Amino acid sequence: MDATFINPFLSAMSNVLTTMAMLEINPGALSLKSDDIPKGDVTGVISMNSPNTEGTLAISFTTPVIIDITRRMLGEEVSSINETVTDLVGEITNMVTGAAKSLLDENGHSFDMATPLVFIGKEKKINHKKNSRVIVLPFQTEAGEFFVELCFGKPA
Repeated sequence: MDATFINPFLSAMSNVLTTMAMLEINPGALSLKSDDIPKGDVTGVISMNSPNTEGTLAISFTTPVIIDITRRMLGEEVSSINETVTDLVGEITNMVTGAAKSLLDENGHSFDMATPLVFIGKEKKINHKKNSRVIVLPFQTEAGEFFVELCFGKPA
């Protein structure tokens, strides 16, 4: 996977959280992921498909980070992951993917998007495209870390 696919998601993630949550995020170092276990406590996953490329985006939030984002975006004080939080994770996943899709369209990559899936905990595995590398990028916020995973490859 090249920067053509990575950079639009990183830019979209930054724009969404800076604009919607007034939250500064700092990206860490990219790495390859070797398992399919989410790194956070609540995860949004969305598939994107085109005739030439298939892929997935997963955004996995630790509890302190998504609680902080919920407070910032919705003005609600929550103390644990609940329906409001999971709905927000789905919406953030959708907003990031939509913004990245627009940037990818500008580079000649037109994708169809699915509806995001959101799950809590580490028991459910993230089903990225098989036989493709998964890139994970940690982001640091004042409340802690969250993780963006990307996996794109040729259709099977």
